[in-house]
Amino acid sequence: MINRKQVMLLAKIRSRTTYHKLLQDLKKWGYLQHSASHNPQTGSLVEMFRFDTLHDQKMDRSCSVSEQVPVQKMVSFNKHKNKNIINSFKQTCPKNEQVVIKYFDGKNRSTLEAKKFYNFYESIGWKLNGKHPITNWKACARNWMIKADEMKNDQRHNAPSHNRDNLDTSIKKNYGKPL
Repeated sequence: MINRKQVMLLAKIRSRTTYHKLLQDLKKWGYLQHSASHNPQTGSLVEMFRFDTLHDQKMDRSCSVSEQVPVQKMVSFNKHKNKNIINSFKQTCPKNEQVVIKYFDGKNRSTLEAKKFYNFYESIGWKLNGKHPITNWKACARNWMIKADEMKNDQRHNAPSHNRDNLDTSIKKNYGKPL
């Protein structure tokens, strides 16, 4: 039997949502069996594998609550997810700059634009907002091209005319007189 508050305190988990998500992940990965108790007076029932046994890792129902078992280092709860993210990250980044240049060339874009794109994302580790790895670099490149086109259009529309006098005033002033 476990008490949620005590487990959260020991595991340094502050959110009930995180606590329940982690329990479900551990249950899904086969580390434990959990049956929740909806009564605050009795704790939830958890059955865990004994990690100190060598060969057959079966559920041990004979272990008492007070029996001390040697503690081993726990694996990060994100381990299974991180492997997938890292593997997908490796598959979605371009191999080198030439692959990007070839892709941009296929879209009738300049080599300079391809190099700018590659150098920019290479410098930030192929991540968006500094956190999330890019899952599809070609989609990111297409967005880069769209933004580049938008910036060119904005520059054309906002460019000042060479014929326009930027200091034009409605009042004719005599600048020959001293202030």
